[in-house]
This record gives sequence, structure tokens and C-alpha cells, in this order.
Amino acid sequence: MIVANLKSPELALYAGLNKYFGEAFDIAKKACANIPQNGKYEVDGDACYYMIQSYDAKSPFDAQFESHRDYIDIQVVLDGEEIIRFESAEKLSLSKEYTPDCELFAMNKDYDSVRLCKGDMTIIFPGEPHAPGIFAEGTDGHVRKLVVKIRAK
Repeated sequence: MIVANLKSPELALYAGLNKYFGEAFDIAKKACANIPQNGKYEVDGDACYYMIQSYDAKSPFDAQFESHRDYIDIQVVLDGEEIIRFESAEKLSLSKEYTPDCELFAMNKDYDSVRLCKGDMTIIFPGEPHAPGIFAEGTDGHVRKLVVKIRAK
């Protein structure tokens, strides 16, 4: 997993990792300036698309790790703040077998986390368990987020 901010100079380096990353970063920068309506937006069919989401962040007790096989996620906070947890799959217990592009893991007591604010992003590669959308102390809990899905294969 990569954690960065949309203003980070490293974005130019990350853009070279995948043919859609540069376009995803441009979409994210525009969305931060003017948040689109909630919904799904096509970039290149099912090879690359994005979603604008609004939600109230969940309690850490309701969090669950998820992992994808087919898609890379680029998650960008457009408004609000949230915590995202991450851990290696080897340290987690599978709680729901793989279904289309998602398997779920039970939360454990050992994990790393990062607090994401407006303009902060994560690039999550297939096989990297993550638990996004967790309530960040000191906020009202409402989050607007961009999630870009890029087919990895």
C-alpha cells in the first residue's frame, strides 16, 4: 500500500506504475476542487472506473479487513477524515471466502493505521488487506471519498 497526498511530488513517480494512475490522479485533483455527484463513472469500461461515495464513518468495532484480487484501489478523501487500517493477509483470519473481487477478514488486535484527511490517498494493490472508513476522533464522521478501481490483470 502506498499512502500519499495529491500534492506530493512523488505522484509523478507513482504515475509510471500503471497506465491509468496518471489519469486517476488528475480525476482526484479535479474532484477535490469540485466534488461530483455520488455515483459510478466510467473511464475505460471495467478496466478503469471510479465512484464518488458519501458515508458516515463506522466504529472501529464494526471494521473488517477486505482484500481484492482483480482490482487496484486508489482511495482519496475528498472531504472529512477517516482512519484506514492495514495488515498482511498472513496475520488475519478469513471470515468470508472470495466473491467477485473481495474477500473479508476478521479484525485482529495487531494492525497499522493511517489517518486520511482531504487530499490524502492510498493506492491499495491486490492481496493487501485494508479496513477503510473508520471514524476519526475529533470529526463529525461524515466522509466524501473517491475510489478509483483499476483492473490489475
